[in-house]
This record gives sequence, C-alpha cells and structure tokens, in this order.
Amino acid sequence: MVISEMNRSCIRDTDILRDLGQYSTRYTSKGALLTEAGLIIDALLKNMSIEEMRKRAFDGTILGQRTRTSRQKIWRDLHYRLFTHRIEWVIEGLKEAKAKGFRSPEFVSMIYLYYALRDHLTYDIVTDLIWNRWRNKQREISRKDILSMLDEACDAQPQIQRWAESSRLKLASNILTALRDFGVLEGSRKKRIVQPILPLFTAEQILRVLITEGIRGREVLKHSTWRLFLCSEEDVADILVRLAQPKRIKFERTGNIIVLQAPESWEEV
Repeated sequence: MVISEMNRSCIRDTDILRDLGQYSTRYTSKGALLTEAGLIIDALLKNMSIEEMRKRAFDGTILGQRTRTSRQKIWRDLHYRLFTHRIEWVIEGLKEAKAKGFRSPEFVSMIYLYYALRDHLTYDIVTDLIWNRWRNKQREISRKDILSMLDEACDAQPQIQRWAESSRLKLASNILTALRDFGVLEGSRKKRIVQPILPLFTAEQILRVLITEGIRGREVLKHSTWRLFLCSEEDVADILVRLAQPKRIKFERTGNIIVLQAPESWEEV
C-alpha cells in the first residue's frame, strides 16, 4: 500500500490542517458526529467563544449525551477535527456551511473534508484504497480490506503492530460507518462505494487548503485531496472552470499549460 503523497516540502509549520503523522487509533470510539458538529457550530453562529462552547458542551447545555465523560470525549474529538488550528477562514467556512442547513451538502461535505484531513489513516483509506476500487469499478468494500491495508502498512508504521486486534476491528468499523454517514459509502452490513456530493462551496475550500499549502499549477489538479470526493483530474478541471465563472479565481487550461490564480489572501493561513 502506497502512503499518500503530501508534497511535504511545501508544508509550512503553520499549516496544521492536515494530519501528516503516523496512523493512529483516534477514530476508534467516535464516528461522523454530524449532529454534534451541527450543535457546536450553531453555538459558533451565536458568537460563542471556543472556551465558552467547551464549558457548555461539558455541562450539557449544547451536547445532550447523558454523561459528562461522553460529552467531554465528543468535544475533544470535534475540537481536534474542526478548531485546533484556529484558522479563521476555515471556521468561517464551517459557519457559512451550517447556515445553509444541517443536512445541506455544503455542511456534510465540509465536516467530512476536515474529518478526513485531520486523520492520516482515514485520508489514505479513501484516497488510496477506496479511490483505487472506484477507479477499477470495484464497488464493494469491507472491514477486512482495511485490516489488510493496516497489515501491509506495518513495516512503514510499526506502531500498528502494538494495536490490539479489538482496536483494529473497532477502528475499521467506525471509519466505514462514518464514511457511510458522509455519503462515501452506502449500505449497513455490506458497504458499497458511491461518489459523495462535492458542492462548489466545499470545492473552493479544498482549493484554498491546497493554495495555502503551496500547491500550484497542474499539481492542484492532480492532488490526492480531490480523491476524497472521488474526483479525477478531469473532474477537478471542470470544477475549477465553474469556480472561475464568478471570477473568484482565474483558471485556464490549454493543452498542458495551466493558468490558475487565486486571491493573494489565500496564500496566508
């Protein structure tokens, strides 16, 4: 299994949106948390500070789980996925997406995007394992496939060998369930790959992430991040054409020549 390419030379210390570390078991206990993310971001829309949201999540004002321990765990997971970076344009994007509706494609796709970017294992499962299945017109995927992927990664990531078998099983199951909730998979017992909706709103967010990371030109079209939404290079080119129509960006492609210009502010975190 090939570990996903990250163009690491372009990543600055401040670019902490993307998890580039070793595979971890952080997603063993919690899934998509779409409902909880919606409640938290609703609090943001009411101009609560992150510290105030934390307190109200813990005391049950925002989150409705019965025990304080459960509420604390959910807050920590969502804080890690969505807020640890403290990047204002990301937080504003989440608020704008939530304002479009809890079940809107914009909101679901944004929560999914940062769920995947913030966990290296999930990212590789989608952009490598699921992407290759999709490209080869193989639609079924199971927990066994993820376990095989982990086995193949053991040499490069020896910490996997220290994980209990029960942890591996739970991790694989939870990630597959979350991906189903995000619209990447369908089915309860047997899961099949489907292409999730990628609204232009979220596509622009992906583009800004890549520009911030120093990705330019054709490398933007080829970057594995688009595979989170099972988009080919041609799909990405079509998306960029549509993003260019309201003149938010400039995009032209003539043969192998790519002209892609984004607002200067996008180059800053």
